[in-house]
Amino acid sequence: MAFLVYGSFQSAPPGQAGSWTLRNYDVLWSGEFFDLVLNSLFLAGAVTVISLILGAALAIALTRWNVPYARFFDAVTITPAYIPAFVGAIAWSFLLAPRSGYLNAVLTALGLPPINIFSWGGVTGVLSIYSVPVVYLNLRPALQSVSRSAEEAARTLGSGRLQIARRILLPAIRPAILSAALIVFINALADFAVVGVLGVRVHIDVVALRIVELTTKGVFDTGRAAVLGLVLAMCSVVALSVIVRGLTHRDLATIGARHSTESATTSRALSALGFALCLGYALITVVLPVAVLVIGSLQPYLSTTFSSGWTLDNYALMARYPGALRAITNSVLLSFLAAGGCALLSAVLAYVVVRRGGRWGALVNYLSIAPLAVPHMVFAVALVWTWVSTSGLFYGTRWILLAAYIALLLPYSMRAAVTAFQQLDPVLEDAGRMSGAAQRRVMLRIVGPLVLPGILAGATIVLYQAMKEISASLVLYPPGDPVIPVAIWSLSYQGQFAQLFALCVVYVSLIFALVAGVSALARGRYAKP
Repeated sequence: MAFLVYGSFQSAPPGQAGSWTLRNYDVLWSGEFFDLVLNSLFLAGAVTVISLILGAALAIALTRWNVPYARFFDAVTITPAYIPAFVGAIAWSFLLAPRSGYLNAVLTALGLPPINIFSWGGVTGVLSIYSVPVVYLNLRPALQSVSRSAEEAARTLGSGRLQIARRILLPAIRPAILSAALIVFINALADFAVVGVLGVRVHIDVVALRIVELTTKGVFDTGRAAVLGLVLAMCSVVALSVIVRGLTHRDLATIGARHSTESATTSRALSALGFALCLGYALITVVLPVAVLVIGSLQPYLSTTFSSGWTLDNYALMARYPGALRAITNSVLLSFLAAGGCALLSAVLAYVVVRRGGRWGALVNYLSIAPLAVPHMVFAVALVWTWVSTSGLFYGTRWILLAAYIALLLPYSMRAAVTAFQQLDPVLEDAGRMSGAAQRRVMLRIVGPLVLPGILAGATIVLYQAMKEISASLVLYPPGDPVIPVAIWSLSYQGQFAQLFALCVVYVSLIFALVAGVSALARGRYAKP
């Protein structure tokens, strides 16, 4: 961030001789600057509100309303976390294109007006539905920790559903709500891909998209990009301070808290409503987008009447597309390396935070989660200034992507590792040492096996997040050596839809296969006595 500030005052790009200047800050007084900021804040705010409402509704339905097939819908509700939002936007652009969309063809046949996905509503809606898993994963455990006996007691005393929600549920899950809101707001603030797919043709522009234009489309005005990056970072810091203020002096505890397994007693109407909500969410986030990608990848040309026939040639065309196979190799390699690097770092740092504590532990903990408050696009621009202005090491190679992935995604693995160490009773380590085992043996034979499941869980999150990362990748990837999100972005802008659909299907399949494989290995490893 220090080098980002430095870059905002330089007259030349990083690596070139320049002088100190204030010229880059003229972007703040341009006529369109305030429109860019207002658009970004409006989009981030709207996405946060909508995703909070949807995520809370799904969490309450699946934990309180006795929804049929609740375990299945729990897994399905998390599934959109594995599908990149910009891939979902590409799918919806063909489902609800005004004249040629698959769903719009059905609406027209039924005599209903078509829906235009290329609008503010389309951009906001797509970003919102793919942000819901973040909210759901935060709220579900918080709701499960609230015993239903408290709600039953309030109901016995005459409280209605709204009063119970306001007086019991809301205070208990407030920290989870605020944490989820912060993550969603920052991610939406830094999004350019969904806006680029659905908003450009109707002249929707945001700060993040302008940063992309300044750093990737031949302009390479990194000075003004740094200034706009600082603006996004300041917005994120303000959001973070609001969240912290909202959590201040609101500590609470549920005595005897546990993940409740009590059966809920709800009306059939609520159960049916919850089932419809979960089914609808599964359709719009997983079933319909994946179906249109698969159908598009098997058609010689797109046809809503399916009159073009079926073929596998698109996958052959995709394999021959320059850089496609290289992109697949890079994405898989860098994702595994990022997962491994974050796992090792988080294991060491979490041990320092939990076992050593003190000021150093608090500092390490703060620094390890600090990247959550920095939009990925901003971090990428800052990384360009940092590496090029110092040694230049890794710049222009794929390894700078690895450095970015580890730095940006470390907080995810760090949270899982800290939780794993916190759940490990220090008495076990003391017992090992009292039995004559050296510290190294205690770590390898006692601590390691017990914390490894948590560390692997964090590494799995890093794995699929690295596969999905596009903001930093588009700014940092070396020419001729892309990753899959960059290749998809290029195909989309070039209008090569045959290869685009095929690569999207391969991309989503890879993410699911990698996550399923790692999860199966972890289950197999720890299912044995």
